[in-house]
Amino acid sequence: MVLRVVFRADASQTIGTGHVIRCLTLAGALSAKGAEILFICREHEGHLCDLIEERGFAVYRLPAPADGFTVEATPAHAPLLGATWQEDAGETSAAITTLGTEPDWLVVDHYALDHRWERALRPLVGRIFVIDDLADRTHDCDLLLDQNLVADLHTRYTGRVPADCSLLLGPEYAMLQPMYAELHERVPPREGFIRRILISFGGADSDNLTGVALAAFSSLNRPDIEVDVVISDASPHAPAIQNHVAGHANIHVHGSLPTLAPLMVKADLAIGAAGATTWERLCLGLPAVVVTLAENQRPIAEKLHKEGLVRWLGHTDTVSEQSIRDVLAELVESDSDGSWSLRCHRIVDGKGADRIATVVTITPRTPLKVRHARLSDEALILAWANDPETRRCSFSPDPITAETHRRWFHSRLRNPDECRFYIVETQEGIPIGQVRFERHDHTWETHYLLAPQFRRRSLGRSLLKAALEKLQTEFGKTQVFGRVKESNLPSCKVFASLGFEILSSEKGEVMYQRLF
Repeated sequence: MVLRVVFRADASQTIGTGHVIRCLTLAGALSAKGAEILFICREHEGHLCDLIEERGFAVYRLPAPADGFTVEATPAHAPLLGATWQEDAGETSAAITTLGTEPDWLVVDHYALDHRWERALRPLVGRIFVIDDLADRTHDCDLLLDQNLVADLHTRYTGRVPADCSLLLGPEYAMLQPMYAELHERVPPREGFIRRILISFGGADSDNLTGVALAAFSSLNRPDIEVDVVISDASPHAPAIQNHVAGHANIHVHGSLPTLAPLMVKADLAIGAAGATTWERLCLGLPAVVVTLAENQRPIAEKLHKEGLVRWLGHTDTVSEQSIRDVLAELVESDSDGSWSLRCHRIVDGKGADRIATVVTITPRTPLKVRHARLSDEALILAWANDPETRRCSFSPDPITAETHRRWFHSRLRNPDECRFYIVETQEGIPIGQVRFERHDHTWETHYLLAPQFRRRSLGRSLLKAALEKLQTEFGKTQVFGRVKESNLPSCKVFASLGFEILSSEKGEVMYQRLF
């Protein structure tokens, strides 16, 4: 059966291009898995509908905003929509009905839309997936993604999404073009003195920070340092920048580019905005001096600065040519040991779009593979184990400390005869959960855990079945039992579906057993 996914996202001179660009990246990953894609976009000034069609995706174009359209009071970014939410919901509904069939997913990436719009569209779609960065409004969705790194990341959506909504949080889900994952494994850390700088502030750059940064660099009088400047062909500041660099052989101006990756690979330092490009720079281990252009970028830049991942100069209204010059003067005289670059490299691996595509497309029929747990899985398994829902279903509901988990995990890895610890993955290597078998004389006790983002997708049976088959190939015929809380109905159903029989049931605990 073909998966059908509809995207609702906009680009404009005010909104910028980031929402549509990241949706295009996800659409590419979904299309590679066989999904049919439709974009629904309003024709704002600066829209990217033509680019979407160039990438091979259908676009349903909503009309450009009418002069004097009614602006809603909420949410805060309602003016960006170009219509009332009711009008947009009606137009989007009409677009969806042209498909002639119910889409499996509606992906919404728009700061101006909230639970009211989503609730109006829910009868027309299978599931709703919201991409957000703000956590400033409530949503009616089944899946929510926030790819950012902020101080309150794991609590900021509490009360803003339904209780059964799955959350994809953090830079591991940053949606980057496929080449970034490949380059992530190839690009060495930046060491030594700065010899090349990349200046890029994105598609809008209404404050001409590109020109300000270029002037700051020029004042250093360093012809020995190469500079790449990226400025949109449509920017009103482009002619002035071209005039500025005339006669400077070390400064190279680039127009609109399909990707910044090649320039990032060459660069030792970047100067730019704290927006979506942040994750591309981190993936390639590129140190950066950043300026925030929008309010939602402030907490991200603050956290990244605190973690030593970027140098945040401040907000656009406080940054001057002198402040950029001062930090550049300091950095170009520094002999880097590579530690800054390595910190960046560890945060993003470029596989975020593939992870998300797996969450969206996975079914109980998806082929799975099983491998032994590795030392590098420690943090992942701890995060799964400390998920609130996992703890509620556990016989020991208290959170697990990192040190306690480390001792326990290492002891299991060092005793393979008594413990078989498996990670179950998709064929592309995306982990969906873990299954552990602990030996008791001639039987094995099983414990399994599905990653939170894969819950409520009927995957528990597939997970445990794959691990049981792996155990059988390693040990032959063997007796397996499992214990679950009587109230944990999904796990009870999983054991029953795999032919386990109830061995005992008392004090709220059910014991299942089967010979494999």
